[in-house]
Amino acid sequence: MKTLIHKYRFELLLFALLMVIFNKIFFFSNQIYTAFIWPANMLLLGIVSVGIFHEGKIVIKWAKNILFIIILSVPFFASYVFNNQTLTPIALLSYMAFYGIIFFEVMRQIVKRNEVTESIVLGSLCGFLLIIFVTSFSFLLIDFIDPDSFRSLKGTSIPEKYHQIVYFSSITLSTIGYGDITPSSDNARLLAAFWGIIGQFYMVAVVGIIISKFTSKYNNNGL
Repeated sequence: MKTLIHKYRFELLLFALLMVIFNKIFFFSNQIYTAFIWPANMLLLGIVSVGIFHEGKIVIKWAKNILFIIILSVPFFASYVFNNQTLTPIALLSYMAFYGIIFFEVMRQIVKRNEVTESIVLGSLCGFLLIIFVTSFSFLLIDFIDPDSFRSLKGTSIPEKYHQIVYFSSITLSTIGYGDITPSSDNARLLAAFWGIIGQFYMVAVVGIIISKFTSKYNNNGL
């Protein structure tokens, strides 16, 4: 079972990421989404993400396991955690750290491959969605520390603001910038600028990696 999960790790991760980032499209009730769908999405993504790891250093494994326990616990106690001034930043930082580790593991596996495959393409897309995910929790952390960091956000709790921040993160990383949600504090503006640069760098870097691997295969085949 573990081998099968690892074999289809990018497909499973991509599905879970699409669910946790975009499936609010299909739910018009914020109460239902916040109470049931969001926690279920977070649990699914956490479980699937573990399949990305096949081997690694013991330190990374321990860090991953500790963070995994935390992120799986949060959805069960979301109402309590996100109403606690101490637990909220711990939860947000844990999400950022865990999915940051997942991102770097995905990128390591992409770079390690010698040719362009379906896994390379799916992994690259997963990498971008993981950046959106990490970016979202960094914005939520800034907004928690300073509630006036963003204009036009509705709601008071993290789950209520989550899908709005995900939308803002996606727009920021893609540099579309509709302007309906805007950073209003210096910290939020600089963080938005930082992630905008990261998003553009990622796109250029990944396209470069895919082209170089494709070119290498093309030259090796003598075509």
